[in-house]
Amino acid sequence: MAPDHRPTRSRFRVQPGDPDNGGDARPEQQRRVIGPGSALGICIGSMIGSGIFAVTGQIGPQLVSPLNIMLAWILAGVIALAGALTLAEVAAMRPRASAQYVVVHEMLGPRLGYVNGMITLLIGYLASMAAVAMIAGAYVARLVPDVDERMIATVLLLGLGGVHAATVVGGTRLNDVLVVLKSAVVVLLAVAGFTVTTEPFVPSTSVLEAARLLEPGSVLATVPVDATAAAIDAHLRTAASPPLLSATLGAAIVAVTFAYLGWSNAADVAGEVRRPGRNVPIAIVGSVLLVGSLYLIVNLVYLRVVPPAAMVEVGPDGRLQPMTSIGAVVAERLLGPVGGRLVTGAIVLLLASTLSVAVMTCGRVIAAMAWKGELPAAAGGLNRRGAPTVAIAAQIAASIGIVWITGLRSLLEYVGVLVTLAVVLTMLSAMLLRHRRPDDPRPFRMPLYPLPPLVSIGLGGWLVASAAAEDWIPVAAAAGTLAAMVAARPLLTRPLEIDDIDDIGDHDGASRAS
Repeated sequence: MAPDHRPTRSRFRVQPGDPDNGGDARPEQQRRVIGPGSALGICIGSMIGSGIFAVTGQIGPQLVSPLNIMLAWILAGVIALAGALTLAEVAAMRPRASAQYVVVHEMLGPRLGYVNGMITLLIGYLASMAAVAMIAGAYVARLVPDVDERMIATVLLLGLGGVHAATVVGGTRLNDVLVVLKSAVVVLLAVAGFTVTTEPFVPSTSVLEAARLLEPGSVLATVPVDATAAAIDAHLRTAASPPLLSATLGAAIVAVTFAYLGWSNAADVAGEVRRPGRNVPIAIVGSVLLVGSLYLIVNLVYLRVVPPAAMVEVGPDGRLQPMTSIGAVVAERLLGPVGGRLVTGAIVLLLASTLSVAVMTCGRVIAAMAWKGELPAAAGGLNRRGAPTVAIAAQIAASIGIVWITGLRSLLEYVGVLVTLAVVLTMLSAMLLRHRRPDDPRPFRMPLYPLPPLVSIGLGGWLVASAAAEDWIPVAAAAGTLAAMVAARPLLTRPLEIDDIDDIGDHDGASRAS
């Protein structure tokens, strides 16, 4: 009789990150079913979402000039590209679920690994998913005014969660379809922006009156009375703006980073990507280059149609507020009321695509942290199709809770600061990995090392400092969030036991095929 090599059920305890266990409790159960196109689609689908249809309208009134807005999007893209090149090397070396969490845990220790994972989980996923769902609800409300925005957000989260909790392949195919639709809509908007002639944008009478009453020194308040549309457009486009590389620009870039979130998501599902040493870097770096180019084109369209200083609207309280629905406003100007409504409907589908990818990848982050002992073991359970059902159910419940207990503006204020910190931890870990293990195989080597991680760290530090100089509240809120995460760690973490890994060997070949 052949010897039984199965682990015995004992009380032997394996600490999180124990090298004898590879640091993970259940990664071998994951199946490599995601191809290169789907991996690229996961990143693209995550990046193109609410950000490009909302952020420019948020930062336009503060930056005033088109040059400042384009510079904000370019610098945010440079930061994303530097981070992508670095993470691509790490993820190719450690093709496991939530690869960036794995390498921070390995290089900087379990405490900072926990912080990185919790930021990714709570801010990069749960809070962002709630925000995107709320924005989707708001867009639906533009089409059907009588619906409840938060109820729409809840139904959307529940539906997508059900698909991804059931199966990996089905969720991947859903993402593929939505990503194609999303890219087509963005390209259509860009083509219309450069081919359709529009009249100069003139702010509404209510906006100008509110500006003169509440903000007498603003650009809008000084619009000449009875001026022609061309004169108003010239006044708005030539107004004084903040200097380049100012704190105002830095704070705006922090907001723009929300639109670039998602380029790292291929690393989060690296344990399920075929040939990860090749396909994960292509997905991460390729998505930044493709989506970054689209972002710049779409912003040129926005700026052609609406001057940045005019990206405001009158809120329910009678005060001026940033133009959150800049995408819908520009679409209506270019395509008319009917075309604008069609594009608004398409944007809802785009937001659904972003949510779909986030639901899929967030479940892998939760499972990876459970395998490391940083979350309860039950969160790492996989169903017979390889989907982390418990993790997805938990994230959907948490996101729905956020939808119902908070507002969109307060939710988004400090996301950029915390995500920047998580990226900095990943960059430091990648540099330490190069220093400590220079001879380890690297299927992908980042070019110009150490420039990419240093650029990411340096610009990230400037962004946080600029955000603090412009408005200290988001930075203080981020510090409070970090303190709460650290305080909660003893309640969540636990040593791993052999009981948790009783069935590891069954799928070892499937996980290592690449």
